[in-house]
Amino acid sequence: MVALKVPPADSRASLLNIAFLACNRNPQLFWRDPSFVYRCENLGLALQKLGHRVTWLHWSKLRPGQRFDVAVFHRPRYSLIWRSLLWWLRRQGTTVLAEVDDLIFDPQLSRYSPGVVNAQMALAKVTRQFAEHAAALACFDRVSVSTDALAAHVRRCFPDVAVLVLPNAVHMSWRDAKRDCGATLDQPVVTYFPGTRSHDRDFDVYASGIESFLHANPRARLEVTGPLRFDLRARQGQVVHHEKVPFAAFAERVRTAWVNLAPLEVTPFTQCKSALKVLEAGFWGTPTVCSPLPDAERFLPCGALFASDAEECLAALQNLLVPACYAATTHELSARVLAQADVWRNADAFLQFVEGKSCAA
Repeated sequence: MVALKVPPADSRASLLNIAFLACNRNPQLFWRDPSFVYRCENLGLALQKLGHRVTWLHWSKLRPGQRFDVAVFHRPRYSLIWRSLLWWLRRQGTTVLAEVDDLIFDPQLSRYSPGVVNAQMALAKVTRQFAEHAAALACFDRVSVSTDALAAHVRRCFPDVAVLVLPNAVHMSWRDAKRDCGATLDQPVVTYFPGTRSHDRDFDVYASGIESFLHANPRARLEVTGPLRFDLRARQGQVVHHEKVPFAAFAERVRTAWVNLAPLEVTPFTQCKSALKVLEAGFWGTPTVCSPLPDAERFLPCGALFASDAEECLAALQNLLVPACYAATTHELSARVLAQADVWRNADAFLQFVEGKSCAA
């Protein structure tokens, strides 16, 4: 691999031509993938602001005339055609990296995939997919990931790979938005945002606590946005279930929340996940009651409230009804989250990683 000579993030001396390449099955749908939005679009927008030329496209759409200094493959999956493309990029001097933000590359742990755990997909199919991701990652010597826990697992599976941790950051499109909060203690709205159809068991971790909270607080409401199979006993109108919304419309839903929820069943898969829902809600001034996820620890001073089970979830919600407690939790919350989850810091780390100057310890 050719190591590129790139400037620090605050320099314009040598600008790069960078491609973020989606590797999902359907080439038409990669812009709808929140993972691609945060891991590739967001970082690319920051790099673009620094003067670098950035392209986002599906790997299958690459054409012979295109030339890039750097190519980042998002969640790559092995195939002979894909391997030929990787060879072609390297032959023309492109520095290639892989980007992965979930534990999807260890076939021995495929039984913990949310799709399997929630009976959405057959174990054999998921195991084959994990094997394809593993075979692809084995072709790289540089990989970026979203959490420290995931980085540790990449190193166990691929000991010779340099790994960079780029924590998820506030999206560039949000940074300059007016961050007024529409939440009230008189009519508290609790939100939950399952991004995929594989969070039923995660929601069950808090379900009975949420039910008790709604029963004790008649003016409270739960709003679920996204696919979820659940059944809560509550008064009419206390539970509202919305269809999943695109990322561009997500902010309007989260900014009216009083408290957000991010429960996770404890598995090897979830322990590697990013605390993205804590970040998103916190940026709009909303605290999140969440499972004690390793990545969420960085948000303990920034709106994350740990609750391991339904009883602790109920206690946290009841505590936040106290005006002084809620005010202390949300004071300058958006600014604190922005300082903790800064995409400019990621852009600088990415450029140094490309040059070969740094990687996660």
